[in-house]
Amino acid sequence: MPPNNRKAQQDPNQDTPKHAKQLNGEMLYTYLALCKRELDTSKDAGSGLSKASWAEIREEYNAKFNQTHELKYFSNVWFYQKAKYNAWRWLLRRTENGFNAETRTFHLSPEEWDALIKINENVSTFRKGGLLHEDLMEAIFANKVAIEHV
Repeated sequence: MPPNNRKAQQDPNQDTPKHAKQLNGEMLYTYLALCKRELDTSKDAGSGLSKASWAEIREEYNAKFNQTHELKYFSNVWFYQKAKYNAWRWLLRRTENGFNAETRTFHLSPEEWDALIKINENVSTFRKGGLLHEDLMEAIFANKVAIEHV
């Protein structure tokens, strides 16, 4: 007998914020490239992506990777990547001499990392590496306002 509540009936393997955080490699690059393309071709790029743009991203991404993600998944990825980008920019502003421009990574003492993570837990991801696809993230999120609707 199937569970009675809707949450338990959902497919447990997709479209959750947890799964949006796991996107990387070619899949992340493809997602970001599709978002950038849609923003570049949008008539109203300053206000974010339209429903039609999100549908286009969903269709192309799912077809390329043989996936069945719904729009909520892409929304989760957008907000997670935006939070990562904002944490990256915040960390760049807060650390003067700890950033290595050649390797695009931060070289801080464990104490400095701990202090920064206490202030902004989102920066912990950069303790071991830089921002993936920094150029695409910059192009997508640099001029976005704090509140957007997907």
